Amino acid sequence: MITFPDTVNSRTDFDTLNRLLEATGLDKADKQCLSDLREYVIKGEDSWILDTKLVNFIGALLEHRSLNPDIRAKLVRLLAAGALRDDFWSFLQMDRKDRHLMKFPQDFENLTVEEQKAVTLFLCNNFSSPKGTDWLFYTSTWRLEDNTEVSNIKITSKVASFSLVSYTPSLQDYGSAMIYNIAMKEAKALSVPSAQYNEEDLPSVQLEYGSVSDKEIMTSSVNGVMADTTFVTLKVYNDIAAELSIAILKYLKRTETPPEEILFRCVKSLVKFSVILRADLMSCIAMVSVDLDTIIPGKSERVDKSWEQLREQLLASA
Repeated sequence: MITFPDTVNSRTDFDTLNRLLEATGLDKADKQCLSDLREYVIKGEDSWILDTKLVNFIGALLEHRSLNPDIRAKLVRLLAAGALRDDFWSFLQMDRKDRHLMKFPQDFENLTVEEQKAVTLFLCNNFSSPKGTDWLFYTSTWRLEDNTEVSNIKITSKVASFSLVSYTPSLQDYGSAMIYNIAMKEAKALSVPSAQYNEEDLPSVQLEYGSVSDKEIMTSSVNGVMADTTFVTLKVYNDIAAELSIAILKYLKRTETPPEEILFRCVKSLVKFSVILRADLMSCIAMVSVDLDTIIPGKSERVDKSWEQLREQLLASA
């Protein structure tokens, strides 16, 4: 998984945050929460110091939109540094009731660029641990104040998509890393031996479904088994794969000379999504109206290798 451990200067960000908050008149309890955050992120104190008071303190700052947006940006950057630690997941679990740490990213399109960069960095760095990744991938829905249903994985995908298609290079970097991480995440699927049955038989025949790992899906597709087998994943995963694929295609169409690293992440992600989406990815390409043959090849050896895989998948699906 791609993370950004050297992007945040925690001491500098904390000093700036502390200076900005001094003007707001923090009470004694708030100052203690700020001190606890410093002890954890900068001094490496164990996660026992993180509690619900700190969650609520952070939530109040994130939701108080009349405050200087730099306060929220610096605060989330500190959380991005904390997210690199294996024990940070316990803090994420404390937020299950009010979901402050996901409600803020949900409003991504209305944030300042600095807030967006901090949010994308925070979410991306959570891929550093299995439990942090699981938090990003929670599919259970929950409701916002306007009664809209959302889920962690939908918000994660939204932030990744918006970041990649933005006009800010650092956001494109973080967004492409998030999409790559999502694509490379181990996914479970059911294998359906569709080659043994015609379309009329499938609804009534008793099939033996089997759990198939992400590695098996990719290996089967490379070995040519894809034509004989359909891999069925959760609908939410299909929807996410389609949303992220469209974001990638839009980025490739718009960007004349994408950085090699970002291009590699994009093409590698499309290889994985092509196995899951099959013909649907062809529809996405047609909808965006992008000519991948003229955009992708010739940038680097590893990009070309992934492009050959993707091209084979697309031809098989067609």
